[in-house]
Amino acid sequence: MAKGIAVLLTLLGIVSAQIDRTCIEIAFNSETNTLSGKCQPRDNSGYIPSELDLNNCFGYDGTTITSEKVAVPLGEPGKDQNIISAADFKALCLLSPPLRQVYLPFYYLGDNSGAFHQALRNADAKAMERCAQFGAAPDTRWELPQSGGCQRISERRHTHHRPIDEVLECFYLGETPIDKCVDALEWLLQRQFDMKEQQDQPWYAANDYCDHVPEFLLMILSKSPDRARTEGICQMIKMLHSHGYSLPHNMNFDSFMCRSWEDVGLVRYITGPLDVALRSHCPPYLLELVLRDYMRRLVGFEVTYEELPHPLMQRWAGKYRLQEPEHLLFGGGVVETVDKPWWKLTNVLYTVWGLFLDLMDSSTAWAEEYHGEAADVFEQKIETLIEYQVLNQLEENMLRGIVQAMRSMTTPTKATSSGVVGDSDSQRCWEALYSAIIPFETIEEHWFLDYWDLIDPNVSLGFPRECHRFHIDPDDNVYKMYHDYQMQNHQIRTTLNRPWGTKGVSRRDDGKWVDREWRHVFHSNDGSGLGVWGAVDRWRVPKWTKGGSFADIDKAVCERWTVLDDKKRSDNGV
Repeated sequence: MAKGIAVLLTLLGIVSAQIDRTCIEIAFNSETNTLSGKCQPRDNSGYIPSELDLNNCFGYDGTTITSEKVAVPLGEPGKDQNIISAADFKALCLLSPPLRQVYLPFYYLGDNSGAFHQALRNADAKAMERCAQFGAAPDTRWELPQSGGCQRISERRHTHHRPIDEVLECFYLGETPIDKCVDALEWLLQRQFDMKEQQDQPWYAANDYCDHVPEFLLMILSKSPDRARTEGICQMIKMLHSHGYSLPHNMNFDSFMCRSWEDVGLVRYITGPLDVALRSHCPPYLLELVLRDYMRRLVGFEVTYEELPHPLMQRWAGKYRLQEPEHLLFGGGVVETVDKPWWKLTNVLYTVWGLFLDLMDSSTAWAEEYHGEAADVFEQKIETLIEYQVLNQLEENMLRGIVQAMRSMTTPTKATSSGVVGDSDSQRCWEALYSAIIPFETIEEHWFLDYWDLIDPNVSLGFPRECHRFHIDPDDNVYKMYHDYQMQNHQIRTTLNRPWGTKGVSRRDDGKWVDREWRHVFHSNDGSGLGVWGAVDRWRVPKWTKGGSFADIDKAVCERWTVLDDKKRSDNGV
């Protein structure tokens, strides 16, 4: 397929070859043995260089140019042989210093610095450096097409890209070794490229500044990738942090506020970097980076703040633009933009859920290298929390209880089951973890999100606040959480055998599987508005803090559904 440039030179007397993706035309004159060309940059200012003698370019001997001397493929069979690809023309220029001096800058500058974009997509730091040498590595922002644009996960569709976004998408697609992505990000950092959260994300709807890294890095880290990719992501975050960037105070805040009632009480969204840092697959130094962000705001974890919101913490937390204007409960008036809570609550059920996924979920790549590794890592992180004075005694006892539960488990995990864990083993693991925090249910006084404080700032005035606390959200339910896990786990979902079969089982527009028959019965008369067919049912599911197993609850739900279905049939004369 590849042909030497000799083919072009010997077959054609005077040849005009167009270089694609650039506006360059070159011609070879066989009589004078010279190359001449015309370059037309994007600004339409024509430039015609002087003719170049091939003897000076390639050491041409006047009789022949062999493919060994100049080996450049000239397109594909069946296509115009006068078309030379931009990459091939660059290779030709690299063989000749005189040709390189005249024409190579136009290769890099052509197509709006297309060579730089390609280097970014390949996370090729060396190619990025070559572009910079020719002034073709701009820190710009360009629009993406409506469809087929960025493939990264995000709260809102990406409408624009910057150099950092190209590198992150390259990493997300997994087509390039992680170390190359780290090197490319470091190259951008050293040259002070914009590395903040993208401007098309919800943060900018209410804030005109930003100093935190893209949430994408933490979101992809929460997916529990393998050890190499995890370390690569953490190295990226560490580099960004060392250059003054912060981690986000809140994550997925817009998604959380707009969540469906069906999702209340489920771990659908990662709410902060601490939730990610406490996962088993994340190294302890990531937790330290999270805690240092608090230190940057000159706050103490052990301090209770009695006065107005701490200004540095409030700036970090930022503001939130409501989906619709809200009427204040106190003081009257309507607000469209409100302060996010500057204090942070870490849900302990989210913490143990993350530990459960790392141990049992086959859809995540990380697994223990030895039995007890997850417990060792979590215990090390508890010591880090103590060192930074994050924990009070109640919280320390609760977290150490989780470690003890992890060490006492004999349930097979994915590390000991060839990566596949059955439903019953997963249930036992989950029960062991959440049972460890039942003795500490009095910490329920801390709600996950003080919703009315968020809407009406007058309510929060005068209330003491600590910058961080662990808590248990009263809206959460460990049975509902595990049922949702069953539905999202394809291996388990296809083996479920309940009285209603597949009735009510469907996939939502967001890709999540739900079983509305199970949920209708489970939520009977619990005040959630999700009761049985809109009716009032006096039957109640016991509170999870009483220590019942999921298997018992699931059995009770199935039996109750059968009773209700029989009654419905009887009422209809069936």
